[in-house]
Amino acid sequence: MKTRIVSVFLLFFISLHGLLAQNTPWDIIYCLNGGENKSVGISKLPVPNPVSKPGWNLVFSDEFQSDSLNAAKWNRSTFLDDQPAECNRGFAVNPGNILVESGNARISNTVGSLLPGCPYSFGEIKTMSVKDTSFRSYYFYAPGYLETRVKLYNKTGQGAACWLWGIGTPENPGTPGPWNEIDVFELNGVNSNIFNGAYHWTYNGKHVSQHHAIYLTDSAQMYDLSANWTTFGLEWDSTAIRWYVNNLLVKELDLTRVPPFCLQAANYSQPVAPFCLRLNSGNNSVGNQSGSPDPVDFPQLMLVDYVRMYKKTGMKASPIVLSDGIPQICAAETSPSLSSKFISAHYYPGAVYTWSSPAFEFLDVKLPIPQPRGKKIIWIKPSIASGQSYPVYLDTQFPGNYAERDSVMIYIAPEPPTLPAGNFTSSQVDTVCRFAIQTPALDNIAGCDFSVDAGITWNAGTLQPEAGVTTYAYGTFKPGQLVSFMFRVRNGCGYSPSGSYSITMPEPPVGCKWPAGTDETAQNGGGNAPVSVMPNPFTTNLNLKFGPSQVPSGREINIRIYDVYSREMVNQATRSNNCNLDLHQLCGGVYFLIITDQNTVIFRTAIVKR
Repeated sequence: MKTRIVSVFLLFFISLHGLLAQNTPWDIIYCLNGGENKSVGISKLPVPNPVSKPGWNLVFSDEFQSDSLNAAKWNRSTFLDDQPAECNRGFAVNPGNILVESGNARISNTVGSLLPGCPYSFGEIKTMSVKDTSFRSYYFYAPGYLETRVKLYNKTGQGAACWLWGIGTPENPGTPGPWNEIDVFELNGVNSNIFNGAYHWTYNGKHVSQHHAIYLTDSAQMYDLSANWTTFGLEWDSTAIRWYVNNLLVKELDLTRVPPFCLQAANYSQPVAPFCLRLNSGNNSVGNQSGSPDPVDFPQLMLVDYVRMYKKTGMKASPIVLSDGIPQICAAETSPSLSSKFISAHYYPGAVYTWSSPAFEFLDVKLPIPQPRGKKIIWIKPSIASGQSYPVYLDTQFPGNYAERDSVMIYIAPEPPTLPAGNFTSSQVDTVCRFAIQTPALDNIAGCDFSVDAGITWNAGTLQPEAGVTTYAYGTFKPGQLVSFMFRVRNGCGYSPSGSYSITMPEPPVGCKWPAGTDETAQNGGGNAPVSVMPNPFTTNLNLKFGPSQVPSGREINIRIYDVYSREMVNQATRSNNCNLDLHQLCGGVYFLIITDQNTVIFRTAIVKR
């Protein structure tokens, strides 16, 4: 009888969410348990792994062999890193809780008050800084492999953690971007044989996370993380995240499948953000968070034997990056003061970078933290002919024996382009018979933009190489719909004049149906409603002007602003097409602006306060 009740409940739970076809019995168990609990048998690993790892190139390491923390590789967190100063469940971060001795980094929890009402202190080291302008922030990129050897502890209310924290985009690290975080391990403060791992990402403007707890055993005995040196490994790319303990794969998260239905996300974000690495002690962030630390349990130490980061063989660890993604420059950009073209490479401490080009000069550009240094402005050398492409070379020598070379061809455009003759077709983009506008990609054209709101908002076409023909595609439009739009192209010198066009989408093929309940107006293809944000950068006030009919009558649009640490700074609603925000209370810096309509993100952008 009990089995029948459970089965009926499960069937009801599945039908309630309507996602049976996309989820497995494992997903049901995951959702009912609030996460995955898994037992894995491992063996002790009494000696460190060798530095070399087949199939991977070492791009960063710290073996902690000196008598102090390497200030080029690690930033010590302070309680002033966050504003206001934070006391989290009785703990404040103290840079004095970091020592290096006997070949180990020692990150400790101690009794000691740095903030009022905050009786305990903890330590944290990380590869980026939000305050220390002398520290050269740096990040790691997929596909990558992290390995660290640690000895941990377990005491009520106390924890330790190691995680990768995404900041920015691959083109612009250290700037606002979708939130990604991968927790390598977190302790629950009670069980010496359990660690928690998780993946966090953003879907429709919301924080989503998938958790798992791994119970470690050794020959039918509990494996003791507090008594043994343990080697944790993390491999990540755009398709999967894999957790290793003592060289054994203990968990693989397949990012190509649909997440469990209770996570309220239709897909996983790809973890390709620039990741900084963080290790800390402190309060336990998982498990029984109501448990208060006992003063007699202090001090506690997380010992770190080494930290190593690898890049997959065959993949560039430090590729050349164009911040705008456009391998073109205007012929008029013949000096630093006339140029707006930036080029950079993934920065790693200790690596030596050598730039060269027969056509271009380079000059370092200083950027605000937590952006890494190493970005350069480039301009054209004298007497270089336009209308041609020229190479830029980068040679990178990493500490040790690994070196690599990368190059990029940059076209010198003599002038802005003329508007090409309209050559537009339509193509089906998905199984519900929505269609996109397509146009051929022309030589020496860097890209194109479309607008369906008379030029209020422009959205870039998406480059699509297919069957030997390269096109730009834009939009998801209703079958049979007449679409009126404006179009322009651009090169390294700027935009062409814009032209007005129209095209009728095909009727749906047999057996194909436009989905019921879908808005039958033209979709703009980027998920962003036409919104003008001015001025940007701003000093005190920010004006948001919505395009015609973008604010539904009688319904509120929600406006949120987040800082680079995903903290909500502003949350307000509007029914107006023209909204003025007084943001005098914000400190100078970069923020996210996210606008939602009935919990659906319709617009997002980065804003800068001077």
